[in-house]
Amino acid sequence: MKSTNSIIKFSIIIFGILMSVQASAQQLNMDVRDFDGNMQVYDPANPSKSKGAKLSYADVEGTAFWNEQWNPAIIYFSNGSKAKINQAKLNLYTDEIHYLSNDGTELAVDNQNITRLVFLNKNNLTQPIASFTKLINHITNTGTGYYRVLNAGDFQLILLQKQLVKTNPYDPIQGKSISSFYSKKEYAMYNNGKVNTLRDLDRNSILASIPTNASIDNWLKENKNKLKSEKEVITFLNFFNTLKPNE
Repeated sequence: MKSTNSIIKFSIIIFGILMSVQASAQQLNMDVRDFDGNMQVYDPANPSKSKGAKLSYADVEGTAFWNEQWNPAIIYFSNGSKAKINQAKLNLYTDEIHYLSNDGTELAVDNQNITRLVFLNKNNLTQPIASFTKLINHITNTGTGYYRVLNAGDFQLILLQKQLVKTNPYDPIQGKSISSFYSKKEYAMYNNGKVNTLRDLDRNSILASIPTNASIDNWLKENKNKLKSEKEVITFLNFFNTLKPNE
């Protein structure tokens, strides 16, 4: 009986974890209209909220971060709570959120139970500059990753960007092997709680991931939009999400 109860409890825990990384609504949130400006701020002295380990990539060229600049951010948890970090960065190599302690030490937040991360304009805390949501990795179907949400609406372009490290052969002139970060990007379309892989960021892939609509071709021609860049796809989706079915 104890074994059965343990299995049931374990199953409930796993189900809760999976649900925490899936969107509860059809759209992934992008804004911070629920930000009240008075939420709890992470206390770097609290060991339960920090791994307490100083991190350094001095020996690796390039950057591991989405943005090298420190920006305020709001983090959202699976239990519905949220907290603000005054100076944060997103590490796309480790999928950790870095922040500065009171004495200026760079630390990494334990990502357990975090579901969303929204970076804010440091000059206007009501204005988001980037929104990320944590989903199951759609490429490997295992583990999770921070996806950047690039537009609002029923059909959303999302980006899973990972920073990886490559090491060149030994250089006898410098007397060492040079390691550097490089980016790997995987785009996908999010709709109704599902992540659909895009083979590429191009016209065929985008149009195959949305319902057929008579207005599409005319709009693309009139706007000279070839769906070949992130900006063009976002502009198109902002239009497409305003259309009614079969319009």
